[in-house]
Amino acid sequence: MNSKSAKKMSFRVSDNIWGYAFVLIPFIGLIVFVLIPFCMSVYASFTAWPLGQRIASAKWVGLKNYISMFTNPLFWKSLGNTFFYMIGIPIGLVLSVIYAALMNRGAKYEKVFRVLYYTPVITSVVAVSFIFQRMFMSDGGTINTFLMSLGIKNPPNWMSHPGYTKWVIIIMAVWKGLGSSIIMYIAGMQGISSTYYEAAKIDGAGWFYTFRKITLPLLMPVTFYLLVTGIIGGAQMYVEPRLIFTGNGPANSTFTTVIHLYDNTFRNSKAGYGSAVAIVLGIIVFLVTALQFYINGRGDRVEKAKENR
Repeated sequence: MNSKSAKKMSFRVSDNIWGYAFVLIPFIGLIVFVLIPFCMSVYASFTAWPLGQRIASAKWVGLKNYISMFTNPLFWKSLGNTFFYMIGIPIGLVLSVIYAALMNRGAKYEKVFRVLYYTPVITSVVAVSFIFQRMFMSDGGTINTFLMSLGIKNPPNWMSHPGYTKWVIIIMAVWKGLGSSIIMYIAGMQGISSTYYEAAKIDGAGWFYTFRKITLPLLMPVTFYLLVTGIIGGAQMYVEPRLIFTGNGPANSTFTTVIHLYDNTFRNSKAGYGSAVAIVLGIIVFLVTALQFYINGRGDRVEKAKENR
């Protein structure tokens, strides 16, 4: 091997070493912060593990935690509340795509509106929670004061009635997350080639028809991403209901699965039971996400089959 080949080989080896080094850092992070805690949680879910003690000393109880969880009405209540909150996801998506379309028309002050709508996203969730708590107060709250000024003598008791408490959380979650969805949709719209719209205009298509037949279908990847991340984030809701309502709300109406997990793990020192709740919640989210990927992939296959005909 001549010196030129040896130098080239040395450079290639050095390049590979640096490449593996950069890949190794996130790989180690994945093992330390994801895989190891996940395996520990799976093991802990089969044990009676008092928080604060070594997991190795935890007593093996088999399926007792899972049986206790599935026979606990509070678990099913929390799971139902968690999925009820996800009603806000389609509401937020519809509003976001409408606002994005209005802010992507080249208006004079559209950038100002983008900033205004994105501001809640970067605002502290603690501050926003306390603001909404004051807004929806039964006595002197902004919302009820406004409703009474319209002639409604008995406005809803938002903070004390189980039928209204969830909607306070949904309204807040939609309002706070609207800005990021709008930005994503605007980016998606700006990535659509103008030739589609020019061809539609030549054919005499109106704005609404163009929006429905061109814009919305080409925004499906963005919608799919927002839907998946929205469900994953909605399944982990904890801060908003805990800050706005004292305890778990009237009749446990704001009680979520993550609150159930937290209370049992850290307040009742039942880390084994809390781990079982976490595993079941993770499996549910995984199955829902996998179903979304399957439906989305099936839709893509149908579209490709139509194109090939």
